[in-house]
Amino acid sequence: MEQLTSYILSLLEVIEKELTLLKLLTIRTFKGLSCFAVSLFLFGAGFLLLTWTCFQAISTLLGVVAAGFIASLMLIGGGGLFLWIGKRNLM
Repeated sequence: MEQLTSYILSLLEVIEKELTLLKLLTIRTFKGLSCFAVSLFLFGAGFLLLTWTCFQAISTLLGVVAAGFIASLMLIGGGGLFLWIGKRNLM
């Protein structure tokens, strides 16, 4: 009976340590994901600002229609690049 009690107490101690470790790893994971989300938002905002700046510069040289076309190609190219990188990282 003493061995069974000792085994159960040891098992409970191991479970307690594992839950503490799981809590720490979960916090680290959510912190990393939140930093990734913020950086993705800032990168997207910067890319859109770059596209808008290029649109303004090209519209003075070539006109609004050509600038819109080139800016949309930049956005489509950026989206395609991210899809390609994401697909490559998942495989």
